[in-house]
Parts: sequence; C-alpha cells; structure tokens
Amino acid sequence: MLAGALAVISAVFLLLGALQGPKLSSAVVDPQRVTEQAGTQLRLFANQPLTEVTAEQVTVSPPAPFTVSVQDDLLVVQFDQRLRYSTEYTVEVRDVGATARDATSDFTHRFTTAPGSVLYLDRDEAGDEVLSAPLLGSGRGEVVVAAEGIQHFAPVEGVIVLARDDGAGGSLLESVQPGAGGAVEQIRLPEGVRVQQLIAPPIGTLLGVVLTSTPVEGEAQGIPPFSNTLAVIDLAGDRVVNPVVGLDGTPLSIITGEFLPDGSTLIVHALDQTVVQVDVAGSGLVLPIDQVPTVYGLSTDATKLTGSDSFGGLYLDLESGEEVRLNPSLFEGELAFGGESIFTSGEVWVQKVAIPDATGGAFRTLLVADDGSGASRLLLRTIDDRGSIGSLAVSPNDQFVAVEVTPSVVDAVPDGRRVNGRPTSITTVIVDIETGAVVRTLEGFSPVW
Repeated sequence: MLAGALAVISAVFLLLGALQGPKLSSAVVDPQRVTEQAGTQLRLFANQPLTEVTAEQVTVSPPAPFTVSVQDDLLVVQFDQRLRYSTEYTVEVRDVGATARDATSDFTHRFTTAPGSVLYLDRDEAGDEVLSAPLLGSGRGEVVVAAEGIQHFAPVEGVIVLARDDGAGGSLLESVQPGAGGAVEQIRLPEGVRVQQLIAPPIGTLLGVVLTSTPVEGEAQGIPPFSNTLAVIDLAGDRVVNPVVGLDGTPLSIITGEFLPDGSTLIVHALDQTVVQVDVAGSGLVLPIDQVPTVYGLSTDATKLTGSDSFGGLYLDLESGEEVRLNPSLFEGELAFGGESIFTSGEVWVQKVAIPDATGGAFRTLLVADDGSGASRLLLRTIDDRGSIGSLAVSPNDQFVAVEVTPSVVDAVPDGRRVNGRPTSITTVIVDIETGAVVRTLEGFSPVW
C-alpha cells in the first residue's frame, strides 16, 4: 500500500511537471549602467534550457526599444537606448517555452533604475568647488573636489581633472581623487600655456586638452608654440601631452571638440571651420567631414552634429555625411529664430530660440523642445525675460537638460576670472524635457552628466 501511494504521488508530480512551463530562477541588471549606456542587458535565468523568444512576446513598461535573445537557459533583453532615472520598469515575457517539454509559462521582472546626478562648478571668494547634486533632492549637493582658482574640470574614470590658475595667466593641470583629502597628482604641461578647454571621454582615460601659449611680459612676441592647439593625454599611461597633427602636418588648432562613445575618436571643429574626425588612440587618422561656420554639439547618441551657417541651422548626419537643414518650428504660432541646438537620440531637439515682438525691435529668448512637427513647446524662460540662457547639456538618457542661466543681464557682475569667466549670479537649471518641469536650480555652472 505504501509503495502504491508513493507511486501515485510520484505520478502526480511528474504530471504537474509536464504541464508546467519553465520557471524564472533569477534576474540581473545594473540599475546605474542602464541609465548611462545604450545596449545594457537584463539577464533572466530560467531553471532549464529555453526555446527561442521573439520580440512580440516581450513587453517593457514604460516603453523602451529592445532586442531579445536566448542562450540555453538565459533569456537576454537588451535595451537599445538608455533608460530613465529613478523609474520602475516592468519586463513581461509571455509563453516562454522549454526545449524538453511543450508547456509554457510567463516571466515577469521589475527593477528600479538609479537616480541621476550632475556635476557642476561653484566659484566663491572662499574657494572653488566641484559638486555632485542628485536630481531628486535639495541643497547644493556633495563637494567632490575643493581647490583654488579652478578654470575647468573634467571627470575621467573615477578622478576629477582640474585646470587651475597658476598665478601668471597660465594653468596647472591636476588629477584629483574625489573626496576630502583625496590624492592630488600634477600633470606636467608645456611651459607657459593656458588650458582653454578640457574634453572628457565618455569611457577610457584619454583626455583632450586645448592649449594656448601665454605671452611673457617684456619679451618679443613671435609665433606662439600653442594656439588653441588640440592635444591628448593618456591618464593611465605616460601622461605626456601629445599634440594632434592635422592634414597639413602641423598641430591642429580647434574651436571645440567632443569624443564619440568609443572614447578614442574625436569630432573636432577646427579654426578654419572644418569638421574633422580624429583617431587619437590608434593611427592618428584625420578625416574631413564638412565645412561649418558654427558647431553646437553632438546628439546624445553621437550620430548627429548640430551647427549653423549664414542660411540658418543645420545638422550633419555623421554616418552618411549628409547635411540637413534644421528649421525651428513656430512657437505658439509665432516665428522663431533658432540658436544653439542639441539633438536627443530620437527626432526631438532642444534649442534656444529668439521670438521677436510685434514691432520687431526686441526679442525674448526661450528654450524649447522641437520635433519638427511645426510647433515647439516651452522648456524654460527667464523671469520677465530679463536674463540670458547659456550653454546646454542634455542628459545621456534624453530625460533632462541642464542649462546655464544668468537671471538678470543688467544686474550681472563678472567674477573677474581671466579664464572661463562667468557672472557671479549664474545658475544651472535642470529641466525635464518631457514635461518642461524645473527639477533643480543650482548656484554654479559647467554642468556635466
């Protein structure tokens, strides 16, 4: 009787197992990285090998583009774009089958992405500070680095690189470990130079610097060795300043530059208005792309470069090399004149526009979001239109834009710095691109995501 009962129970369990599909054993996703890098994966582990899963079986909420694949007992959902900060995502996979049986089951996994933050520079008579401010919260944020005479800063692989005033019109370059009492290492620069810009890579340790020789009082001024000269420093290598050579064999003088996502290729706007692509890690190849008088910046997915010429705004498709006109839409039915613009990874761009009054004798400057549909929507304007809107920095996941704002142009007082000077009243305003809501206002400038 006992043996018979056990046989019946075993048969029941075998039948239940045959009727049940595979089970979700565990799931792995990096909540920080998924907001910073496209292509991050959610890895779902089953208790047995799985059959193929198609994209039609998967739902991601809130919606996000993805691809899906199966490797034995591992189901991978790869997000094509960066996800939103501080957001709960639900991933449902329907009718998941196993290779060993016909039964199917559904997988569901929920995760919350990490909150976002922004770095910025706050100058004060008591000293200068680089701070990290979370998007959710209040106050100034946390001091990352404090030092005298900060001209520029750049985060590179866990350290903060500072260009500081050397007291003689030039610059000192330092690598600083974040936090109180962090180790400081000086990076040797050529004698008598000023750092005009620091160009931080999205990954890796190659730092771009733009150098200009400083005049020496009482000495005859010939051709300076450095004049807006682009150079690269490998912070993980010998830390030598290596000038980048242009097509004519001389050091490349530039207006500005940005790294592509690989951290080893620069898109550069040269002083002769040529846009070039430079491989700074390998061959040093310089590839001309186009000629553009004004360049604004790369889209968040690094496929478009916005700029303008005498005919108005434009963008360059970096894959095809095609030049496309970028005409601002009407704002509340009024004609808008476009200024600085930055594309998100989709078809939406953030742009400064000027709206003339009825007489055409005065303008108000606004920040808008535009999708080319014929009507833009407001993101930011200053109180009574007394202020000015400065540089823009769109978050890597297209969720926010950080904007430098001077609240009142008439009342603005310069901070007296010879390099990278700003009004003392300058603030950084962070706006949600989708809703137009202001989420943070910080007393400082040069926001870096």
